[in-house]
Amino acid sequence: KEHQNVALRSKPCPGVNPAYTTPSNYTYGSMGGYHTYAEMLAVLDDMAAKFPTLITQRAVVSDTILTHEGRPQWYVKISDNPQIGEAEPQVLFTALHHAREPNSMSQMLFFMWYLLEHYATDAEVRYLLDNEELYFIPCVNPDGYIYNETTNPGGGGLWRKNRLMVNDSTYGVDLNRNYGFQWGIDDQGSSPEPTYETYRGLAPFSEPETRMVRDFCEAHDFVFTQNYHTKGNLLIYPWAYNAT
Repeated sequence: KEHQNVALRSKPCPGVNPAYTTPSNYTYGSMGGYHTYAEMLAVLDDMAAKFPTLITQRAVVSDTILTHEGRPQWYVKISDNPQIGEAEPQVLFTALHHAREPNSMSQMLFFMWYLLEHYATDAEVRYLLDNEELYFIPCVNPDGYIYNETTNPGGGGLWRKNRLMVNDSTYGVDLNRNYGFQWGIDDQGSSPEPTYETYRGLAPFSEPETRMVRDFCEAHDFVFTQNYHTKGNLLIYPWAYNAT
C-alpha cells in the first residue's frame, strides 16, 4: 500500500486546459517518445546554448558522491541572472525518483523550455524568473532510468527503484522512501523487505541519490520543492507519514 490515507492527503487535479502552447524547442525522445538519459543531457546542453542569459550550464549536484553505478546527478538553474546568486527565493524541482515514471522528466523539460522561450513576451514568466531562482534536477535516479533503457529501449520499462545490489537476486531501494524525516515510521507507507517496490533501505539516507539531494538542499535555502511523479492524478502534500 503506497500511500496511507491518501484521500486525506491529496487532491485530484482538475481537468483544466490552459493555453500553454508546446514550446518550439520541445522534442520527443527515442524511448517510446521519452528521452533517454543521454538525450536528456543533450537537451540541457541545448537549453544553455540557446538561452545562456537565463539558464546555467548543467553541473553536478555533488562533487563527492556518485550513484552505486558511478553516475552523478545533474542540475541547472533558471533565473534572470542565473550565473550569480541573488537575494531571491529559491525553488527546487526534481523528477525521476522512480525510474519507471519518465513523464515526470518530460513534463519538466516542457516547463523549462516554456519558461525560457516565453521570458521575453509573457509577463507571468518574466515575473517568476525576475523574482526567483529555480533549480531543476531532471533525473534523481539515473541508474534505475538507464536500467530501463537497457531492458526496454523502445520504452515501457517498469523498474522503479535504484540499483543497489542487496544480494545476488535482489536489487534496489525506493528512493522516495529513503529520506530521513519519519523514516520507517511504519510498514504501510514503506517496507523493510528488500523485495518490495517500497523498500526503504537499511537506514535514512543510506542511498547516494538521497544524500546528494539532501546535501544540495542543505547548501541552499529552498522555500518550496516540487517532486514530480506520475503515479495517479494527484498533488500530494506534506507530510505523508500521517493524515494531519
